[in-house]
Amino acid sequence: MKKLVTPIPQNTTELATPAPVSWIILTFVLSYLLNLSLSRYAWTPDFLALSMVFWVVHQPRRVGMTVAFVCGILMDVHNGSVLGQQALVYVILTYCAFSLHRRLPWFNLVGQALHVLPLLLLSQVIVLLFRLWFDGLWPGFGWFLQSIAGAILWPLWVAILSRFFRYTAVQRNH
Repeated sequence: MKKLVTPIPQNTTELATPAPVSWIILTFVLSYLLNLSLSRYAWTPDFLALSMVFWVVHQPRRVGMTVAFVCGILMDVHNGSVLGQQALVYVILTYCAFSLHRRLPWFNLVGQALHVLPLLLLSQVIVLLFRLWFDGLWPGFGWFLQSIAGAILWPLWVAILSRFFRYTAVQRNH
């Protein structure tokens, strides 16, 4: 009995070809650089979080909690925040994205963006709770535009990151 990766009705199924590790690393480096260069704007989405969600959903065996933790520590150093704050947020985000990794690809890009929006909002609320607890600073409601911008950018981000990540049709034989 064969186990299907993506059960599609009829006699075909789609199997994902693994993305090259070099492409995954390059996308994380570029996402980090985008975060560094555009962090002064309040509406700029967290590109590293978008990349994390994408790769955890599409390549969960290659990108997981360890990658999330390391990226979070890098962002903590960049932000000058409490060490481990962003790392915890990225690990929670990765866990939530992993819980959706079988469901999310079934939706079109707009449906995926609507699923990604609560994940991004949850990560921002956790960061907000840390900021309120340690600093007592309220960034204002405009700060949540990051999540909305991330959800709007999701279809384009998926198109960019899936450049070397394709699905191929495979015939099933009974």
